[in-house]
Amino acid sequence: MRGLIILILVLSFGWSAWWVVGTTTQKTAIETWMEQRREAGWVAEVEEFKVTGYPNRFDSKFTNLTLSNPRGGWTWEAPFFQLLSLSYKPNHIIAVWPGTHSYSTRNDTITIDSSQFRGSLIFKPDTALSLDRLQLETADLELAGETGWRASAKEASVAFFAHNAPDLPPNSYDLYIKALEFSPPAAWRTFVDQSGLLPETIPEAIFDATITYDKPWDRFAIEQTNPRMTSIKIRNLQLLWGELHLSGAGSIDITREGYLEGTFTLEAKKWREVLDVIIAAQLLAPDFAKALDRGITIVAALAGNPEDFEVKLRFADRLTYIGPIPIGKAPRVY
Repeated sequence: MRGLIILILVLSFGWSAWWVVGTTTQKTAIETWMEQRREAGWVAEVEEFKVTGYPNRFDSKFTNLTLSNPRGGWTWEAPFFQLLSLSYKPNHIIAVWPGTHSYSTRNDTITIDSSQFRGSLIFKPDTALSLDRLQLETADLELAGETGWRASAKEASVAFFAHNAPDLPPNSYDLYIKALEFSPPAAWRTFVDQSGLLPETIPEAIFDATITYDKPWDRFAIEQTNPRMTSIKIRNLQLLWGELHLSGAGSIDITREGYLEGTFTLEAKKWREVLDVIIAAQLLAPDFAKALDRGITIVAALAGNPEDFEVKLRFADRLTYIGPIPIGKAPRVY
C-alpha cells in the first residue's frame, strides 16, 4: 500500500512538472511571438495574458488584445480571446472569440457580434505551424461597418483544410461555407435587386470548392504576406433567395493580374425572374439583355423546360463569354 502511494505521488509530481514545463514553454512562445511582431512594426498589445488548465489542459487566455499589421492594413481588437488545447495534443487548438470584437481595414471598421463564435484549428507538426484543418462556427452573427452597412446570419460555418491528394498541386485547400438566414447589406441587395422582387433574407447559401495558392497557409502567411489564389475548382455553389434558385460549378485559373480564366456552368430555375433581377440591376446593356432574353427563351424551350436554363460562362482575355459572344469584363479577384 505504501509503495502504491509513493508511486502515485511520483507520477503526480512528474505530471505536474510536465504541465509546468508545458505551460511555461507555451507562454514564452506566445510572448516571444508578440515581441517579434512589435519588432516587425506591428501593434501587439495585451492587458493580461496567462496560461491555465491544470492538470490536462494548456489554456491561453488574453484580456484586451490588439493585433495590427500596418503593412497588411488590418487591425483586430477583442476584449478577450482564448486558445484552448489538451496538454497531450498541443497542435489541436480550440479558439474562442468574445461576443463582440472588431476587425478594421484601411477602408472600414467592422463590429462583429454573435452568441457563439468559435473555431477548431489543427496544425501540422512543423515549426512553420502549417494549417492542416480549420473549422469555424457562429450563431446569431451580426456584422456592422462604420461606413453604414449591416449584415447578419442565423448560422454560419466554415471548413478549410489542406488537400493532400496526389492529383492536385501543392498548397491546395478545400473550402466549404454554409450560411442560413443570411441578410446581405442593404446597398448590395438594392444593387442586385433594384426592382425589389427578392426578400431581405437568403434562406441558404453554400459554397464548396478546392482553392490552390502560391504558398501555404502557415504562421508566415499571417506574419508576412497572405498567399494568393492561383486556381479554384468550384464543386457546388448554391443560392436560394426567393424565386432566385441558382447553382453552379466550374474550374478557373487566376492570372498574375487577378483575372479569371476558365469556365463556370450556371443553372437557374425560373430563369425569367433571374433575368429580371439582372436587368433591374443594370448588369447588362439593354439591347444585349433583350437578345439574351430571346436566346434563353429559345434554348430553354428546345430543352423542353421553358422555366429553367443552363449556361456555360467562359472567362478569357479579361472578358466573359457565353459561347463565342462576349458579354462583359471578366471578374477580377485582386
